[in-house]
This record gives sequence, structure tokens and C-alpha cells, in this order.
Amino acid sequence: MGASTRAAVTALAAAAVAVAGYLSHVALEALVLALGLTFAAGWPRLLGLPTARGGTIVIGMTAVASVLLVRFGVLADLALVAGLAVVAAIVHQMVRRDGRPRLVESLSGIVTGAVVTVSAAGWLGIGVEREAAELIVTAAATIAGAAAVTALRVPVPVIGGLAALVGGGLGAAIGWLLVSVGLVPGLLVGLAAGILTAALHILFGQFPASHRIRPALAAALLLVLVSGVPVYLVSRLLGAGVPVG
Repeated sequence: MGASTRAAVTALAAAAVAVAGYLSHVALEALVLALGLTFAAGWPRLLGLPTARGGTIVIGMTAVASVLLVRFGVLADLALVAGLAVVAAIVHQMVRRDGRPRLVESLSGIVTGAVVTVSAAGWLGIGVEREAAELIVTAAATIAGAAAVTALRVPVPVIGGLAALVGGGLGAAIGWLLVSVGLVPGLLVGLAAGILTAALHILFGQFPASHRIRPALAAALLLVLVSGVPVYLVSRLLGAGVPVG
């Protein structure tokens, strides 16, 4: 799977988040869970970890626990899920029977993947009000726009500038149209999305495994998932969403 295909998957996933967030909270929950499990299946293989299957199980369990917690609890308790994920990753290393080669790399890679799926639950904590849905649409649309730019066959320095420009411009335009978001917050969200999209596009292009399907999907979905908590924090600054508890 080439860089342009990964960019297309990122744009498609972000667009799906925007649509699901606008349609219903249940649809968004199902989508975030599906994306998290897909990410879990490919992340250990993308990093070339020695215990890919066990890593996938730990990250997948974290994704399920995070979505269930936000549905039936409060977002602040996600810190507990993250802590338990670290414990699960350590236990996984303890039960290995292969001599535990690359122990630190394996542990840190699994914990990183778990943190990404925990952050993905931030999309669900933004809320169900119209203002919250508009913020989800704004953030997801800027990610999709910036990802589309990275599919262009242009020099790397140009990709970075174009992604930031398109992301910021798109965010500002949507923020201006949606009064509950605002021009400046939309601009800032778009700039952040553009810069991160370009950086991850360049970074994961250096991974040999990024050309295989499952690792490539994990690389493509990383930005969409990890943006959950940052967008949630923006929603709190704008007064949208649900209380942290």
C-alpha cells in the first residue's frame, strides 16, 4: 500500500468520523471501536514488534474498554484504562516464552498503541449536542483535507506547507460558517491537523512494513484516532461536550 493510498485511507476515515459524529452518537461509537480494532491489528506489525499477536490483543482490549467506559462512565476515568493497559502490556511481556528479545521496544510499542486507542475515545466525550457535532465535523474535515494533500506527488517540503495551508484554511472556513466553533478555533485545529498529517505521512513512509495492508491501515488511522483527546480538550474550551466528571 503506497503513500497515496494511506493518505486516501486517512481522509476516508476522517470523513467517516465527521459523518458519524453528525448522524448519531451510537454510529460514532461503533466507528471509533472499529477503527481502534483495525489499528490494533496492524500497529505491532508496523513497528515490527517480536510479539505482534499479543500486542494486538492488549491494544484491542484497550480500545474496547475505552469505548465502553465513555459510554457507561466518565471520560476522566480513561486515565485508569491507560494505567491498566500498561499493566496488561507488562504482564504480556512476563508470560513470553521466547527469551524476551527486544523487551523495551516491545513494551513501549504496545503501550504507545494502547495510548492511541485511549485517545480515540475522546471523540466520544465531546458530546451529543449540535455544537459538539459541529466541532467533530470541523476537526475531521481538516484532517481529511490535509490527508488528501499528502497524496499529491510533490516534494516533501512542499507537502508540509500545503497540508498546513489547506488544513488551516479549511478549518478557518468551516469555523467561520459554524458559529459554535468560530474562525480562530477552526484555524488552529486545521493548522494542527495539517502539520501532524504531513509529519506522520513522512515518518511512516520510512517504515518497510507500511506497504503491507494491516500495518499500512494502522499508519493511516493513527492521526484520526490520536486526535480524539486533543479535539475533546478544544470542546471543553469552547464550552461544548459533556462534563469531565
